[in-house]
Amino acid sequence: MDVTTISVPLGPRSYDVCIAPADATDTAKKIAAALGKPTGVAALVDSRLGQLSPRVQPLIDALAAHLPGVRRLDLPAGESCKSLAAIEHTCGWLADNGYDRGAALVGIGGGATSDHTGFAASIYLRGIAYATCPTTLLAMVDASVGGKTGVDIAAGKNLVGAFHQPRAVVADPAFLDSLPSREIAAGMAEAVKAGLIADPALLDTLEAQAGAAIPAAALAKIIEAAVRVKVDVVVADERESGRRAILNFGHTVGHAIEAASAFQLLHGEAVSLGMIAALALGVACGVTEPGLLARTTALLARLGLPVDVKHRLTADVLDRVEVDKKRVSDTVRFVLVPCPGQVIIQGIALDELKRQLVAAV
Repeated sequence: MDVTTISVPLGPRSYDVCIAPADATDTAKKIAAALGKPTGVAALVDSRLGQLSPRVQPLIDALAAHLPGVRRLDLPAGESCKSLAAIEHTCGWLADNGYDRGAALVGIGGGATSDHTGFAASIYLRGIAYATCPTTLLAMVDASVGGKTGVDIAAGKNLVGAFHQPRAVVADPAFLDSLPSREIAAGMAEAVKAGLIADPALLDTLEAQAGAAIPAAALAKIIEAAVRVKVDVVVADERESGRRAILNFGHTVGHAIEAASAFQLLHGEAVSLGMIAALALGVACGVTEPGLLARTTALLARLGLPVDVKHRLTADVLDRVEVDKKRVSDTVRFVLVPCPGQVIIQGIALDELKRQLVAAV
């Protein structure tokens, strides 16, 4: 597999996303080059990954060979690391170990680890550098790119966070070899989203590959295409003042379903349901091509994702839509897709949105 480097040109906050099979030394060298000369480096590792993957400790050792003061901190596994209590623990650990404003963090894990690492870096001593090594498909295609960081609170998902761009993202698809099929499917949901909002060719590719084990080379191309979609949007609107909101397609309802499940659903599984709800709403409003709903539902099902959203739209879920980050007063900026590659952001009053969702699905 070739090395793919995608630049994220954001002026002084520019960085590269590198997608390549790499040994620990190559990855460490890329991160060291991007971080420059930090005074110390904290490697934040998803604890479950640390226990299961033989790739983690060699990567820590390689980082220690190329960067100063490398210490490892294992985070609570998965979404459980995305809490203010977990962030407080990390910041306290950084302070106890003498990390100063010249220090840097390296996140090794999935999307939750990327979010935790980026948010901790954004607030510790009012901001330090960080890089990420995404190890799940979802993190590679979405969560590790773009600088949106955050944690969950009882009211909802990602309601506390900051924009803080990494210095580098180094994704080694070899980490996916030991990933459970459920995690692979969850990552595919974000790839489907990228195809729907901006890359019809990616949607075609996913349809051609769905239903069987995807070859490594094809998977790398899917990751690359999804990352390019996100990079293009982020560069045009870094802080989500306009166009970047299209990346939230499927997330308004998806986040509510995910939180209502007490995070028993994976993020990608919830987004799958959220996209179906958004497409159904689009069809009901006369915005979305009716065939796109059936096409997308069939694709998501073939990828192993949940598609029965009707029974998920409980009163609890509908209430959680009210605390969505995209709410302004009593209106939610809802993302609709008329056809692949075309997006509309439509302000919908909360009461009307909830009524229309129930009627549409």
